[in-house]
Amino acid sequence: MKPRSQIHRALFTLSAASLAVATSATMALAAPFHQVNGPESYVTAGQEMTVTATCPPGEVATGGGGYSTSVLFTVSRSFAIDSTWYWSGRYSPGATESARVSAFVICTTP
Repeated sequence: MKPRSQIHRALFTLSAASLAVATSATMALAAPFHQVNGPESYVTAGQEMTVTATCPPGEVATGGGGYSTSVLFTVSRSFAIDSTWYWSGRYSPGATESARVSAFVICTTP
């Protein structure tokens, strides 16, 4: 039977090698993604609005969404066409103040 320190050293070496392989495989699969924010728009009570965000030339959209400064903005659609993300919804007719809405897109190089 091997002394305990040799067993620990062997397990540590095996663990370190496994981590190195897993890390290099993960990094090889990871593409550089970044978020692009579209301009903010103001929406008033009862108004429907579509806001967009577009990737730079040569990049594609991989995801996206949007935000509103009010919980009274109800999202109806959120989708991409080519490199642009569209985020649409309607602001409640009962709202008393305007709200800001904006879209964002996650981009990468194909």
